[in-house]
Amino acid sequence: MTDETATIDTAHAAVGAAAGLTPIRILGTHAKGIKQVVDLFGQAGLSRWAALTVGKLFVDRSIVEGIAAVVVTRADDIGAVAREVAFLKSEQRVPAVITIVTGDVGRLSVNDIARISADQLITLPLPVEEFAQHIKTRMVAVQLGRGRRKSRLDFGRKQNLLGELLVQNQVISSQELKKALDYQGTADLRLGDVLVLLGYISETQKTEFLASQLGVQTVPTRKYTTLDPGTVALIPEHLAKRNTCIAIDKADGVLTVAMADVLNLALLDTLRDLTNMAIKPVLGTAEDIKTATDRVYQAIASQQDATDFVADLGEQVEFVKHEVADINIEEAASAGEEVGIVKLVNLFIANAVRDRASDIHIEPLESTLTVRYRIDGELRSVMTAPRRSHPAILTRVKILSNLDIAERRLPQDGRMVVKLRNREVDIRVSILPTVFGEKAVLRILDRESFQKSVTNLGFTDRDLATFKKNITRPYGIIVVTGPTGSGKSTTLYSAMQHIKSVTSNIVTVEDPVEFHMEGINQVHVNPRIGLTFASALRAILRQDPDVVLIGEIRDAETADIAIKMALTGHLVFSSLHTNDAASTIARFTDIGIPPLLLSSSLSLIVAQRLVRSVCLKCREEYELPEEVVKKLSLLPEDGRRFYRGAGCVACNGSGYSGRSGIFEMIEITKEMRALIIRNASPQELEEQARRDGMVCLRDAGIALAAQGVTTIEQVIAETSDAW
Repeated sequence: MTDETATIDTAHAAVGAAAGLTPIRILGTHAKGIKQVVDLFGQAGLSRWAALTVGKLFVDRSIVEGIAAVVVTRADDIGAVAREVAFLKSEQRVPAVITIVTGDVGRLSVNDIARISADQLITLPLPVEEFAQHIKTRMVAVQLGRGRRKSRLDFGRKQNLLGELLVQNQVISSQELKKALDYQGTADLRLGDVLVLLGYISETQKTEFLASQLGVQTVPTRKYTTLDPGTVALIPEHLAKRNTCIAIDKADGVLTVAMADVLNLALLDTLRDLTNMAIKPVLGTAEDIKTATDRVYQAIASQQDATDFVADLGEQVEFVKHEVADINIEEAASAGEEVGIVKLVNLFIANAVRDRASDIHIEPLESTLTVRYRIDGELRSVMTAPRRSHPAILTRVKILSNLDIAERRLPQDGRMVVKLRNREVDIRVSILPTVFGEKAVLRILDRESFQKSVTNLGFTDRDLATFKKNITRPYGIIVVTGPTGSGKSTTLYSAMQHIKSVTSNIVTVEDPVEFHMEGINQVHVNPRIGLTFASALRAILRQDPDVVLIGEIRDAETADIAIKMALTGHLVFSSLHTNDAASTIARFTDIGIPPLLLSSSLSLIVAQRLVRSVCLKCREEYELPEEVVKKLSLLPEDGRRFYRGAGCVACNGSGYSGRSGIFEMIEITKEMRALIIRNASPQELEEQARRDGMVCLRDAGIALAAQGVTTIEQVIAETSDAW
């Protein structure tokens, strides 16, 4: 460590400690990282309440009784840091250890975070005031713990001590404390509960303070995201939910249990007798514990059902590498109707709908069967089952989808409708043969998403006005473009819902029909019998249509018919696979559409992407690093403060919940038509669209990130091909 990091006067620190300030020792391996944190402490003005010193991690272990702030940089070994943090907590008995991750390492994964058993993780860059709030909360907690150890305070004194420390450390003002005490006089509540009720502190802060007063540990939020189902199952589900507790760890005959009420001695005795283990209670928030119990016990139930089912299976349905002719169809069908397998498949689907999954993947591997859900665009493994359960599960899926259970060599497509609590769910099924057996993907068609209004798709005011104007025109082509899974169908269906009326004849041609819309004629193409997009469209022309929706323009013939429909007075909607709006025009000309006809028929092009939304329960503000600002070419007026999810129980540590759309629109103006006629390049078309007021996908995403809806990382990932 260089001398430049030793900018804190250790003599002053000793005086500060003697004056009752909280000792904070900043530890790290690299001078630059330590200096960054030291400067942040100075900017936050924390030296008035803390006695700061610096030291070198792994070398300087002379920790005073207070807080150890461990600085993690890009060059650090996460495993080594995790071991040192464990040493500080277990051997050095440091009251609180904070890990501060500098901005140059990016976001640590959930697994990386789980390896560091610090009391708190702070990821930089972070607004100064938010950083100060984190540190002040930890300082108050340490001071409360110090007061508890020095004397056995009565309950009233503990209340007074909490209020005094919160005011001294400027967590709340003296006026806010007075209001809280006045309110407490009219209600039978603890001071911490009153402060949360009045919005002066958070539930997490209250938990930290209460844990310090009681001398127990708290549960880091990230711990809930890495729970072992086998450990959780040691406490029966009904007991855990009734008492708001969950088992989070076991070692050397000790079971660590997160509890909302660690003073429930009767529960501690019950758990000790039930598990025959010593119980170590730790304090958690009721909301976090409830969310964790709901999620983990559901997973346990799914796994148990699979295990029970496989245990009851006879040898007649064990997977063997036989030819199709050797398959006993009656036995396969019988296995698919077993009570266990019926319940298991129903559970897959019910859990997927509950978790807002868009797809269920049932994948046979060499020795196991894996079930994964795609949630918010990313796949998550939710269950593994023995391989022998695979044939019966696939048979059940085929029976529900009206597919051929004897055919195992060719792909198959089907559909099923499942009723869950008076709610019907449409599911599209695709079966694909693989080297280890048939893989099934169940696409869950959420009717609620297809019933969205054009006003809540995520358009800006300008884009919404442009979209509404063009979808209510009597003729022309409106094209929605983007990669698979970007929400094109939802946008098109929303437009249909907006314009449908008893005075219009609306016909759709889709492959497949994803959602049945009342009052609209929908055609499902079937190439095997000759019902293609082109043949269906030729027949539709004789059906007196006003509006035609073509699911996707895939070839020149379909595109030609769509152009002719638009030129003869029909309003045509369709989708196309291109990276951005300007490329759509080039795509039409590439498949043979004359520029003159295209310019006369095209009305609007909408390019879109779906980005993951920041979890509102753990959203935090932070400042973009300088290198990211330069990469995005942000101007000063764009600001540098954005948002991200810290990771909580509700989002399973991912920091995201749900998805939002970003859009760019090209309205075909006179100037744009002239460029199309002379076959201008996509770059020229985009420049003209910008002059006409178009906001590109990247800029639309940055604006959404600045509002706190998504993250800059998501915007960069989803718009890199459109940049």
